[in-house]
Amino acid sequence: MIYSRMLGLVSEQELDTLAGKTIAVPGCGGVGFTHAETLVRMGVGGIKIADFDTFGPENFNRQFGATTHTVGLKKAEVLRERLLSINPALRIEVFDGISANTLDHFLDGVDVLCDALDYFVIEPRIKMYRKARELNIPAVVSCPIGFGGTLHHFSPQSMAFETYFALSDAMSETDKLLNFGIGLDPLRLHRAYLQDAQLDFEKRKVASLSSACLLATTLTATFTLAKLLGRELFFKPVPYVYQIDYLAGKFEETYVADGVTGLLNRIHETQP
Repeated sequence: MIYSRMLGLVSEQELDTLAGKTIAVPGCGGVGFTHAETLVRMGVGGIKIADFDTFGPENFNRQFGATTHTVGLKKAEVLRERLLSINPALRIEVFDGISANTLDHFLDGVDVLCDALDYFVIEPRIKMYRKARELNIPAVVSCPIGFGGTLHHFSPQSMAFETYFALSDAMSETDKLLNFGIGLDPLRLHRAYLQDAQLDFEKRKVASLSSACLLATTLTATFTLAKLLGRELFFKPVPYVYQIDYLAGKFEETYVADGVTGLLNRIHETQP
């Protein structure tokens, strides 16, 4: 039995429960690849993955599917082959990215949404969270930042994604991304050793480390496993936010009462 070494941490009945569950992992790169592999190795029996991109040398520093053998190959297909090599009986569907046309199918029958889209993908992300809330699907997003990571849990009953991040249709894409970044990282723990997070909006890239990506997967996978098994959760839904940074030596729970709107008000109040 490929999951026998989990016994003692989970029961045989819980393994049977996990085998019947399905997760959705949009994005198969820096965190999505390891989100998917970790949860499949933890007994989840069904998964839907989505990505339109291919691997390149620029992914080697943090994306565990990126090797000299996978350059030019589609990330989702590389991940599919990897997951089936772990559990040949896995129920898996592969999507060439997510869009308005495929979102219903992508989320159909899903128990937990593990958001692993690239930071700079905002419009499809907004639509995805709307649909997940409509379908009563809990969602989790963990963001690798510096030598740490964050976790946000959006339950169907909690503050909505657009409300927390203070997003509106009238905003420009850049303003939406700015609000997204502020809401992902309200405590900015990395300031203990780094003032500039190296966000480049023009080139659409951000400095990143493989250790932080793995930490984000630890957060997402632990949350998802507990959620799928109906175990009591330490992580509360937004507006609670969890941030950890090993180099700063901190793990914090913060309550962002008014979401990004409140954070922006505080920023404006401290400006001269």
